[in-house]
Amino acid sequence: MPKMLKAVVGNLVTKPATRPHPYRRREAFARARGRVIFDISRCIFCGACALRCPASAIRVNRTERELVFEPFRCIICGACVDGCRRGCAQIIPQYHSPAYTKPEETYRAPIEVKEDNQL
Repeated sequence: MPKMLKAVVGNLVTKPATRPHPYRRREAFARARGRVIFDISRCIFCGACALRCPASAIRVNRTERELVFEPFRCIICGACVDGCRRGCAQIIPQYHSPAYTKPEETYRAPIEVKEDNQL
């Protein structure tokens, strides 16, 4: 019992060994692979990222100019980033928030409105 009392008193007077997670997040370390994001404004929907993805987490529909990404299926290997010639796919050192469902991220090309300038 005296050995245990020493440990209890020691724990009462020292700081906690862990950090309060939801309130204070850990900084990402150098070269951390957090998650994949897409810059759809630069994308030409060639499908190179989808062909290189080993987890089949990316689907590209060229006719509708749409890219569908499943982040919880992604293994964050970076193959899509290496395969993208335009630099649309990027890995950022920011982690996913916990989720109850596995959502899909859908990216669509912006609709270009052409105006006829007739005077």
